[in-house]
Amino acid sequence: MTIPAADGFDVLNVVGRYFQFCDAKDWDGMRSLWADMVTVDYGGVLPVEGQVEAETLKRTMADAIDPIPLTQHMVTSPVVTVDGDTATVRLHLEALHHHPGLGEDERSTNWTLYARNAIGLDRTPEGWKVSSEKMTVVCQTGNKDFVSELTDLVTGRS
Repeated sequence: MTIPAADGFDVLNVVGRYFQFCDAKDWDGMRSLWADMVTVDYGGVLPVEGQVEAETLKRTMADAIDPIPLTQHMVTSPVVTVDGDTATVRLHLEALHHHPGLGEDERSTNWTLYARNAIGLDRTPEGWKVSSEKMTVVCQTGNKDFVSELTDLVTGRS
């Protein structure tokens, strides 16, 4: 199936901005890319699943990622399918997370998540909007307790 080049470019641009905004911690920017309701499955990595209001998703993302000084989400092998006013981008994701307060070496300060994502988008009068995301975790390296240890650090628990 051939997709119009403009649609493919526009959809990939939304997905690229999505991860750029995430690393910049630009939650208003991310919110601008989402439909009002988004169906999500982050493979247990984030504490949200199912159909979620975009404002709730924005707060969840901010709460989870703001405390991490460095994240870098690298997207590879994106494949776009467009069917009328819906699109899907399937991609591979490598997500580095770093917090120097978690220890003395990279085994404790770094966590890298490898996943396969499927991001669904709908065409709206304002442009393409993310309407769903499913992340399937493939592998993790580094500190696999990063999230719980970061929570303990941020809340002062030991």
